[in-house]
Amino acid sequence: MRRKGLVTFSIVVASAFAAISSSAFAQAVVVRSTGPSAASYPKGKRLPANAQVVLKAGDVVTVLDKAGTRVLRGVGTFTLDNAVNRDRSAAALLARSLSNPASVRAGAVRGAGDTSGENVLPVSIWLADTSEGGNVCVPRGSDLYLWRAEAKARSFTWLTESAGGEMVRMQWPPKTVGIAWPKTMLAPQEGRTYRIYDETAPDKAAEFRIVMLEPEDVPADAASLGTLLLDNGCKAQFDWLAATLAEPEIQEQHP
Repeated sequence: MRRKGLVTFSIVVASAFAAISSSAFAQAVVVRSTGPSAASYPKGKRLPANAQVVLKAGDVVTVLDKAGTRVLRGVGTFTLDNAVNRDRSAAALLARSLSNPASVRAGAVRGAGDTSGENVLPVSIWLADTSEGGNVCVPRGSDLYLWRAEAKARSFTWLTESAGGEMVRMQWPPKTVGIAWPKTMLAPQEGRTYRIYDETAPDKAAEFRIVMLEPEDVPADAASLGTLLLDNGCKAQFDWLAATLAEPEIQEQHP
């Protein structure tokens, strides 16, 4: 999804997060909801362990649990217990700290159910989407991807500090959706604001700062990671996490 105009990424420094215990994380987090009960389960709602989700006819609620996303469909009562039988390794891989990320080309990592290679999912959630607003979280010492939604054609973008200074011109080869932040030319600095735009559309720029996370505070399970991202306002990355870990629909009924 591409938005017009100036988009501001607010950045928060998460140095105080170390004081938050793992018990503060939710068992599951609502990703999206539709139907009569949608108001009761808004996006971002935390659901504690053993919480019961009571749905009516026409309700569809997607939650991010410890292993990935689940789609709950009414009518039914769904208990979010601590038993997660699915593989958690995908969430751990997405949470890992990147070092020297390579380019990501369309078709290399496809979305769930996609065979065209058009819908590419990231290999890490530590990315800054050049077409989205919101905070950008990154573990201290990790690298960042820059991500674009439209990858068919070659393009060039400019990256600079909003306050002025050096400008870096970056090439996106055809069918490439992700490139590494050019840290050797413009190292990202905590607390500073950066601006990025396509050179053919300089009026459609995005501005962002980075939320620095301490690596030891980054959890490996999906629900806790999603909670961390939301708590720091990194909503676009939360959406990426949920989309990447999407599972086939799971329907539960009354006992």
